[in-house]
Amino acid sequence: MATIAIKPKRSETASSVPSGSDLETGEIAINSADQKIYTKQADGTIVEVANASAGASEGFAIALAVALG
Repeated sequence: MATIAIKPKRSETASSVPSGSDLETGEIAINSADQKIYTKQADGTIVEVANASAGASEGFAIALAVALG
């Protein structure tokens, strides 16, 4: 069976947030410097869905990974 790698958009630049034109609806982006995960909503807005410094739990991270497939 072939291995499938999922590669979200990513940045290692602190305080870098994706713009609406950077993502498709439902696509995720990760900023490893800030330890944040973003996604684009159907209305075109970018929302932060996880923030390690805000106390995001391991359970939340697992739930997000399952939800994203």
